[in-house]
Amino acid sequence: MPDNSIDSRNFINLLSTGSAALGLGISAPTVLGKTKNGILVESQHEYGDFPVEIRTNKNFPYEIDPKVLKPMKEKNNCFSRSSWDPERRKALSQLEDLSYKRLIKGEGKVPNQTRLDYALMAAAWTYAGSGGITYRWDGPFGQAGMEGLGDRGPWNPADIDMTWDEASLAVKHAARFYGASLAGIAELNPLWMYSDIYSPTREDRMHITQVLTEGERFEKTQDAWYIPRSMNRVVSLAFEEYYEGIANSPGRLASAAVGDGYSRMAVTSTTLAEFIRALGYRALPAGNGVGLSIPIAIDAGLGELGRLGLLVTPKYGPRVRLAKVITDMPLIPDNPISFGVAEFCKACMLCAEHCPSDSITAGPRTWKGKSPSNNPGSLKWFVEPESCHDYNGFSCSNCKQVCPFTKPNNSWLHQMIRKVIKGKIGPLNNIMVNLDQASGYGKQKQDTEFWKLDGSKTICGREKM
Repeated sequence: MPDNSIDSRNFINLLSTGSAALGLGISAPTVLGKTKNGILVESQHEYGDFPVEIRTNKNFPYEIDPKVLKPMKEKNNCFSRSSWDPERRKALSQLEDLSYKRLIKGEGKVPNQTRLDYALMAAAWTYAGSGGITYRWDGPFGQAGMEGLGDRGPWNPADIDMTWDEASLAVKHAARFYGASLAGIAELNPLWMYSDIYSPTREDRMHITQVLTEGERFEKTQDAWYIPRSMNRVVSLAFEEYYEGIANSPGRLASAAVGDGYSRMAVTSTTLAEFIRALGYRALPAGNGVGLSIPIAIDAGLGELGRLGLLVTPKYGPRVRLAKVITDMPLIPDNPISFGVAEFCKACMLCAEHCPSDSITAGPRTWKGKSPSNNPGSLKWFVEPESCHDYNGFSCSNCKQVCPFTKPNNSWLHQMIRKVIKGKIGPLNNIMVNLDQASGYGKQKQDTEFWKLDGSKTICGREKM
């Protein structure tokens, strides 16, 4: 760990220091050296020019208390509680219907609530919204079914002169081809699976999921969902949210960006599952259901957990949605990474300060939260999901909007900030936050600016393949 003190000369030198190229190609990270926990690399293409520590020997960048941490019941998450918890149902019944009162009836002139904005948002939710907010696409699916094309037998990489490392890369390539912005592979940790699955459409409101069962039984019955222990790999998928939409938060264009992410989650995860099934293996795609997407993504090396309670990635910050595909294909897990998120979040309070519902804590990390939808046993900043959900539905993304990690790497200021973060220099964190705010980022961008953009040319838009 570098000395936290730094003089002006070293500060200037730090800002002018570039990364050394080793001629390994655009997708090959540059190895900077060994660390206590693994190796330090950087790659503009893969990590947005952040130095990333690839941690070996399953040295994950979080702490848990195994005596306290247990698999969480899906029934207790904020979405599920909306259909059975009397307090949550009462709160939801009192929410104002902005769509009807302000758009259909035209009561009042509210910024960022035009019919054009609403149409964009509604269309963005088409696929994900088909089953409502608590939608799921958790199988069975497709012509191959949950078992895959078993009559053709499992695909063997050796048949085409390919190692399992190369086959794992191919699966991640397929994930990107089908629409994922990021993809990683992890060994499935049973702690991240829901202990039971809550289904508000069933008469009894719940059915028990027997996850990672002995034997090879794999089916969804009326009373249980059987997932064999052989399905011990998970492909984690992240989907970039359109920056110019998030910049409109708390307007409807931000919700459009989120809804578009959810819809792409559904399409890509099911398509990737079919890809894996066509190779002769089992695959179970899921969005928010089945298990906790954020710790799975951390295990798969996609990023770290931030103060705002979301995954923070090196390339897109917290501006991503997450899905996953559980499989028995013997893929090679990726290593977890760390790039200074926890250290930076200790000093940066922007998400907490700009949260209109006060759902994000400005205090230190703790081992348990205050909400039934918080799962104790891991050291982190717990958020209050009820107040977050109720403030403005999915239109509020203020925390992502103001986060310094979320900005596109397209200005000298943010390139400078990223270089400062490389040094993990504590005293400069507040300076970085002030510079970030002084640049004008974090302020709501009006919808009139959004509709004037040329989506094919904007450098702040979603990355073009």
